[in-house]
Amino acid sequence: MRHRVLFWLAWWVVLWVLYVGLVFKLEASELVTGALCAALGATAAEVMRSHGPIHFSPGARWVTQLPALARAVLADTLRLIPLVWRAARGERVGGRMRCIAYPVAHGDEVQASSRRVLEKVLGSAAPNSFVVGFDEEHDVVLVHELIPGDAPPRTDWGAR
Repeated sequence: MRHRVLFWLAWWVVLWVLYVGLVFKLEASELVTGALCAALGATAAEVMRSHGPIHFSPGARWVTQLPALARAVLADTLRLIPLVWRAARGERVGGRMRCIAYPVAHGDEVQASSRRVLEKVLGSAAPNSFVVGFDEEHDVVLVHELIPGDAPPRTDWGAR
């Protein structure tokens, strides 16, 4: 039990210092808010740690995709400027949901879940698309696009 308390306190201190450093204010309300946020984060960290080790093994191929991801983020950002302008003028902007085949969700459980995590993070990095979730039974990924294109957005960022 002592180990758990020390782990929680260590996380609380780190998170509180991070909060105060980011807010850059020493007002009482900010210090209390930081303490509460740090307590919530420390509790979440302890709950996750108590479930045992987390295995993450996505492979190394995704690192080679980072330049393409950077290009996709830049291209999507430029594509969305007119959409943001229309939204700022009060026009309604939409989008659409799209199911895209994603057969690499199966396999070794650690590798498959690692690929899904990478796909969720990297597939949502470009501002035009957001990975909503996966349907492993039907081998698809659900993606929301702000500006729908003819071709589906890329969904193999985490694949090997």
